[in-house]
Amino acid sequence: MKQVETERVMISLKRILPAMAVVLVILAAGARAQMSLGDLVAEGGYHWIMGRWVATTDEGDKMLLEYKWELNKYLLTVHLKWAESEYRGMIFYDAPKDQVIQVGVDAQGGNGKGLWEPMGDKALLKYEHTGANWETNRMALAHSRVDADTMKIEVHELYSSGEVADTPSGALEFKRVKEKRAKEAKSKA
Repeated sequence: MKQVETERVMISLKRILPAMAVVLVILAAGARAQMSLGDLVAEGGYHWIMGRWVATTDEGDKMLLEYKWELNKYLLTVHLKWAESEYRGMIFYDAPKDQVIQVGVDAQGGNGKGLWEPMGDKALLKYEHTGANWETNRMALAHSRVDADTMKIEVHELYSSGEVADTPSGALEFKRVKEKRAKEAKSKA
């Protein structure tokens, strides 16, 4: 009786195992084929944003901004430092929602979240930030390439409906930091 039962189990396993192997191969291929944030950035032509950038505010403060790839281009980290403030964020692609998401924290205890999307030839971040004082601000930051070593970021009002104001309320021009100057700019910021 045990032998008959064992034979049935073996026959069943012989039929199931090849099917399971096929399923595993398909799942593994699907996982490898998932589009990375790096793929999306390259596809959109926004690869120029990568690197270290420096700007000077109207008040004369230096701002250092860095976009850096992590985790095989599935994660983009953001580091912004100016005067006596600092912000760190992460940007990633949420494939099931088909959204590029940014989350971050600042040195005063504030935090925020946002969505990246194309806006013509600009990379637009719709961002909501809640400061340490619990006050929430919404803004849209339009990143555009001026030339190989210059990036412009325009600040637009972001309405609660998600719409972006047509006219920017301000703008800042960033210059690419060459590797040699990167350490100097970091120590000044």
